[in-house]
Amino acid sequence: MTSRETEGAFSVKQLSDILTECFHAPGFQSLKVYGEVYSIKLGKFSYLEIGDQGVNQVKSPILKCAFSFYYDGDTPLEQIKVGDVVLIEGSLSYYAHGSSLTLWGKKLTLLLSQEGKTMLEKKKILERLYKAGYLDPARKRKIPKYVKKVAILTAEKGAAYQDILKTLHSRFPVSSVLYPVTVQGEKAASSMVAALEKARNSDCDVVLLGRGGGDKSDLSCFDDEKLALAIARFPKPVITCIGHTIDTSIADRVSDLQAITPTEGASLINPSLEETNRNRENFKLLLKKEFSSILDEKARSLASIEERLEALSPKGRIKAEVERKKNFDTKLNSLYSSLLSKKKNELANLLLLLRGSYQGVLKEKEKKLASYLASLSAFDPERIKKSGYALLYKDGKKIDKAGDLKKGDKIVITYPDGRKEAIIL
Repeated sequence: MTSRETEGAFSVKQLSDILTECFHAPGFQSLKVYGEVYSIKLGKFSYLEIGDQGVNQVKSPILKCAFSFYYDGDTPLEQIKVGDVVLIEGSLSYYAHGSSLTLWGKKLTLLLSQEGKTMLEKKKILERLYKAGYLDPARKRKIPKYVKKVAILTAEKGAAYQDILKTLHSRFPVSSVLYPVTVQGEKAASSMVAALEKARNSDCDVVLLGRGGGDKSDLSCFDDEKLALAIARFPKPVITCIGHTIDTSIADRVSDLQAITPTEGASLINPSLEETNRNRENFKLLLKKEFSSILDEKARSLASIEERLEALSPKGRIKAEVERKKNFDTKLNSLYSSLLSKKKNELANLLLLLRGSYQGVLKEKEKKLASYLASLSAFDPERIKKSGYALLYKDGKKIDKAGDLKKGDKIVITYPDGRKEAIIL
């Protein structure tokens, strides 16, 4: 690029420096601006958007006003509401990065606390819709459990469309068709009405209408009465996902289901595969439990029938008699065991008595025997020999008297210490 080609032109920085210097002029350092509050965001740094009072927000120029945490004006920012008319005193600043103008407020005065023309118009539209029955919760239709086709109404190149597609196809197989629409500006409402008219003749099961978040002024098209009527009169359920929480739009009020973001709106269509598998497993468990319950009931019924049959059949009576015999045998065995135990005890007692009597007799006999033995010991030959007497034997027989011997008989004389032979003279 030559210097001749850029001769007489400003670089971006040069132009930004000029604009910055212009807005540093004293005339921009003490300004008073009034207008209707379109949006409020409170925080460490608080921001208000204001526009001309009574002018459609889509057509009105918008001024961004900022207040630092040092702000200590007579009117607290917390008391300001959307729709109020305020007077702001401050300095105008130009920011090169983003090419934006900001009015830094030093003082804020509440001129008129009202809903504003936009809010009043919205209220009137809601009243007409209420009288027509379009705001009745009973009118809202349920989203089909399983949706085959979704009509998506959003900006073709917006991030919301990609978020919707990503969420839809990550949950459950479903087809979709896009009806591109303008989601902000003067033509946004008519664009969405025309798209709904096209989708009316399609085979879609549900409509997903929405966009990403934005300022209140960007979302004013969703308060359009014609759009509200088109949504309410659409033959299939309509889900709105406009992406804001500050204020509920009229489109949200008449739709069959409202979501905060496009991602949430898409998640309301069809269960996820994970949820489907979980429901399938739960159903299997429930079916198994129900089947087991039925089997148990039938088993109890069969057992009851079998009991009645057994009670009426000869087999039952035979069984009863067998049981009686078994009981009788048990009792008989018990009595026999008891009697046997009793007799054993009696026998044991008799044995004790007999043993006692036998011991007494035995001792008495032993005493008599001892007495007899004592008497016999007095006549014991051995004892006699020890006393000095000798025993005479003839032919091996003891001689008790002298007449048993005659002259010439050979005898044997026994002494305690030996024996001698002798001949009778």
